[in-house]
Formats: sequence, structure tokens, C-alpha cells
Amino acid sequence: MVAFKQIVIAAAASLGLGILMPAAFASDAQGCAETLTSPIQWADAVERLVRCNPEVLLSNAAIAGARAERQIASQIPNPQASFGAGSINPQRGIKGSNQDYQVDWLMRIDQLIERGGKRGLRVARAESGLLASRWQAAEARRTGLLALSHAWSELWTTQQREALLESALRDFQRIEQVSRIRLDAGDIAQADYSRVVIDLQRIENDRAQVQSDRIRAQQLLGFVLGLSTPPTDLALSGPWPALQAGFPDADPLRLRPEIAVAQAQLDQANTARELARRLATRDVSVGFQADRYPAPAGDGNTFGVYFSVPLFTWHRFEGEIARADSEVTAAQINIQRLSQQASAQQTVLLQDRDIALNRWRRLRENALPLGDRLSASIRLAYEQRAISLLDMLDSLRVYRLLQADTLEARLQFEKSDALARALLRVSPQANDPVFRFVGIPEAQP
Repeated sequence: MVAFKQIVIAAAASLGLGILMPAAFASDAQGCAETLTSPIQWADAVERLVRCNPEVLLSNAAIAGARAERQIASQIPNPQASFGAGSINPQRGIKGSNQDYQVDWLMRIDQLIERGGKRGLRVARAESGLLASRWQAAEARRTGLLALSHAWSELWTTQQREALLESALRDFQRIEQVSRIRLDAGDIAQADYSRVVIDLQRIENDRAQVQSDRIRAQQLLGFVLGLSTPPTDLALSGPWPALQAGFPDADPLRLRPEIAVAQAQLDQANTARELARRLATRDVSVGFQADRYPAPAGDGNTFGVYFSVPLFTWHRFEGEIARADSEVTAAQINIQRLSQQASAQQTVLLQDRDIALNRWRRLRENALPLGDRLSASIRLAYEQRAISLLDMLDSLRVYRLLQADTLEARLQFEKSDALARALLRVSPQANDPVFRFVGIPEAQP
């Protein structure tokens, strides 16, 4: 369970980088300068997350960089042109007595010809890198949705807690009025009335604290959505909507983004190893040269063709091959580690989700309805002087704790449900904001 908490903390930390980045990081053409209409709809929040979250935008920039890498890998080496002049006599100048140029000049063009299929291997390696970057972008979106769902649940729970405290404050204000009347009538002691005032002040302090928590939750949600200055009246249209949908069955683990990234990186490492081995295949360089060696000492205009190959005198790229072998081994270990971790996560996450769901369900369906009826009867009994003030205050404190526990249980369930949905999110459907672009074929440059 500690490992999964670390995952959530890491996700929040990575998305927290957006706090340090101005909203101008996102292009105005993407509409990130506009604010969301309150109350926010979940679909609008997800759509803005994909457009404006800084981490998502960085992952999109990485895809553009990978496309450029693929274009670079497919390019044929440019020819090399050279030109030179020699035998310049400063006494005679560049022209002799016969007004003919007396300068030797040389013009040459060299073209490197790669052998052993190196260009094709470079393109294949770049293709694997591009696929890895697309899956990394999917991972960034998945992490962003996890952070969004947590921020959404935090804000909604804080708003509900604030509403409960507002209701409790109104109840205790009425109780304080009744207690003051009974104090004036001599039915209760001053100490009992003081307890009511103390509880009333405690509720006011709790309300002030939850208002501060609400502002922090609004700021967190605004930062996740790329809002430069989140409004203090930011409200939600409802609770996290995933609770209304059935929990999806887990598909094969190979479709999880982090495992797909590792697989693409393994393919990239295998291709890089083969490319390192092909370095031992000699490339050739072909050159064409034209030069002028004027008479009477020279032969006039001449031409030449040249052919060169490297000599593997000191090494045969053993270091490059060894490094590529180590990268393949590391990639194999990484994909094995991620697969084992995913299998363990799948079991534990679903178990934690079921435990949180059962706890929230027991409080919501059993304990809270009893507490509602008991609270109403306790207040009525006190107003009719059927119970003591101390008994009523103790009962109302228990009821308030029950309400807070129910809200906290729902928040914990929503977080565990969001974590399970995010880490087990594997279905690459076209309408999924995480995977909608992964399967799009790339046009060759």
C-alpha cells in the first residue's frame, strides 16, 4: 500500500510542476486563457486537462521531437564539397605575362555511402522511440486524469463538509437560543450554557478551517487544469461521475501505458544493438575531383575519382556493442519489473477499493440514517425538556463525527477507485482521452 501512496505522491509532484509554470506555457490558440464556467462539468474539465495541463503539453512536445528524430534518421548523408586554390605567387600575382591565370585550384565532391542497412535500422529505432513517446504521452494523460479525479473529489468533499457545518451551525444557533431561554428561566446552569457556547464556537472555527480547505482544493484543481488564477467561487456540478459507472474489467497488462512504453524501449534497444553491430560493416566514400595546374609547369585541367574505406586498426566498435548489449539487458529487466508490479497492483488496488467501498456503504446505508433519526429526536426532546443538555450535546457530537466519517469514507473510496481506474486503465478506445491518439498511424516523412 505504501508503494501505491508513493505513486500518487509522485503523480501529484509531477503535476505540481505546473504550479511553478505560468499558464502562458499553453498556447493561446488552444484556448487555455479562457476560464471554465462554474459549476464545472466533468467532461469540460477532462477536455481542458488534455489541452492545457503543462505535463500533457510537455509530453505532446516530446512526440513532436520524436517525429523530428525519425525524420533525421531517414536522411541520407549530404555530400561534402570542397574548393581550394594554391601556388599563389605574391610577386607575380594571379596572372602571368600572358594574362593567363597562374593559380592552381581544386574542386572536389565526396559522398558517403552507408552499407549494412544502417539507415533502415536508424529509422526502425526512431519509430520505436516515437511509439514510446506516444505511450509516454498516454501515461502523462492517465496521471493527469488521476490528479484531476483526486482534486475533484477533494473539492466536492470539502464543499459537502462546508454545507454540513453550515447546517450544524444553524442547529447550534437555535440550541443556543433555547438554552439561553432555559438559563434565564433557571432550568439549566451557567456551566451547561457555556458548553453550548463552546460547541457553537468550535463549529464556527471548523467552518472557517473548511473554508480555507475549500480554497486550497480550488487552487489545486485550477493548477491541474492549467488555470492561471483559479476563481475562489469555483464549484463543481456534482461528485466524481465515475461512481455512476461500473468498474471496468482489466484487459491484458501489455496494454498498460507504462508497459507499452517499456516494450517500445526494448524494441528500440534491440534495434540499437543491431545498429551497433553493423558499425563493423565498412561504409565507403566516393569522391570526384577536378583541378587545374596551368602550363607551362602543369597539365592544365585534370579530373580524378577517389574511393576510400575506414581501416579498423585500433578497434572494431567493441565499446559501442557492449553498451548496446547493456541497454538491452536493462530494458528487459525494466519490462519484467513493470509487469510484475502491474500484476501485484491489480490485486491490491481492487482489494483496497472493495474495502473502502464496503466501509462507505455501511456508513451510508446503516449508520448515517440511524444518526439522522436520532439527531432529530434528540433536538426535539431537548426543546421539550425531556433530556438534559449534556446528553443532547454528546449525541450531537457523535452525529457530527458520523457525518464527517461518512464523507471521509466516500472520499477514500473515490480516491482508491480513481487510483484503480487510472492504473488499470488499459482500453485504447478512440473516445478515451488517454489513448485516443496512440493508435493513429504516423505519416512517413
